[in-house]
Amino acid sequence: MENTISKTADVLDGNITQAQFNQWKHKHKKVVKLSIADDDETTLFAYFKKPDISIRSAVLQASKMDEFKALEVLFKNCYLGGDGKIEQEDDLRLNITTAFSDHIQPKPVKVEIL
Repeated sequence: MENTISKTADVLDGNITQAQFNQWKHKHKKVVKLSIADDDETTLFAYFKKPDISIRSAVLQASKMDEFKALEVLFKNCYLGGDGKIEQEDDLRLNITTAFSDHIQPKPVKVEIL
């Protein structure tokens, strides 16, 4: 019996390989996967890393001048990969980056004065 090894890489949502995803997980620890439907109702996927303090600072600075610019700064610094259509179409990029921005907002903190 012949043992064959598949030479095709496992392709995940967003046309990324399992190997690429594993690299992102190793480097960034947490990877956020978002999905969005385009005008044709095709589901597209994007992968982001969580922003560090320097990226958050740059986004905050940009938001003082222009909220769209702030979203662009967030996208350029945190987007890891996914369906290319998201990078090419402003509406898709804006919507998915807005959803990512909402996801990374600070969590509520309970404060008690003792």
